[in-house]
Amino acid sequence: MMIPDRSILIDGRPVRGHAVITDDGIEFSEGPSRDVPDVRGVIVPSLVDTHTHCADAGVKVTPGMTLEELVAPPDGLKHVYLRSTPRDVLVRDMAGFESSARSNGIGTFIDFREGGAEGCRMAREACPSAVILGRPLSQEFDPEEVEEILSVADGIALSSISDIDPAYAERCAEAAHRAGKTFAIHCSERVREDLDLVLSLEPDFLVHMVEATDPDLKRCADLDIPVSVCPRSNRFFGKVPPLRRMMDLGVTVAMGTDNAMLCTPDLRPEAELFREVLGDDRECLDWTWRCMCDFGRKLLYRTRGIITHAYADGLAVLPTEGGPPENAWSSSDRVGTFRH
Repeated sequence: MMIPDRSILIDGRPVRGHAVITDDGIEFSEGPSRDVPDVRGVIVPSLVDTHTHCADAGVKVTPGMTLEELVAPPDGLKHVYLRSTPRDVLVRDMAGFESSARSNGIGTFIDFREGGAEGCRMAREACPSAVILGRPLSQEFDPEEVEEILSVADGIALSSISDIDPAYAERCAEAAHRAGKTFAIHCSERVREDLDLVLSLEPDFLVHMVEATDPDLKRCADLDIPVSVCPRSNRFFGKVPPLRRMMDLGVTVAMGTDNAMLCTPDLRPEAELFREVLGDDRECLDWTWRCMCDFGRKLLYRTRGIITHAYADGLAVLPTEGGPPENAWSSSDRVGTFRH
């Protein structure tokens, strides 16, 4: 299989080149190929969507709903939907989400799976490519429930520290750490939250940080704690992640698509929003490519217990319609995907 291109990503930057897929692996070369290409586009490693909620695609969202009304546990619209919807419908929607993700070049996604151990089992059944981080159902810490979740899932992921008892969050984090598995948490999405308290939980990564201060972001950079940002989801609630400050302060930023009820599993429109926020200078464009292609994989591979992931081992070819690499971000054409 020959995949020449007018651009290929090497060390996170687009350059002219091509790739050849054989039984022995994938060989990258700079410069044009002599052969007729099978596929053209920007060649990137299989993408990692670092923050999803894949079961809520069926939620009917009314414009103007607040963040609390829509997603706050336990009685936000999403949570009511997840409790009242038949299992087979949720499994079907999760499987459809994974299929859509793959068609957009996403090799794996990190799902914050509500619904306790049963929610994690449904995700395992529907989404073999997903990294699953479970969330307990109990309002008070139940060690047996958390142990059951950790027997199914890759770790624990919690809602914002503003939504839960800090002592409860601490015990969940300790259980995940003891099991050698991932712990992640939403942070400073709606309001700025106490980062000292959040960091005391030793999270492997944070999600959102929309309301974070510069000192908060600098601490994440200094401690090498990645942040998954979801600009399309944030925009629905009238918020914009502080991408310029994150870039300038050296934060490792990866892209997520958040709730399926709001956003399709496609990192290209997330990248397009990065460009809208940051502008078109080369430094910002290159950083956006790194956030899309490099930092998501870094976040995946640094999490506890996730040493490798087979579904991230491959290539995606993002259509550019014959234009510059950044044309890929505004394209909705199906992405070519290849594994070896």
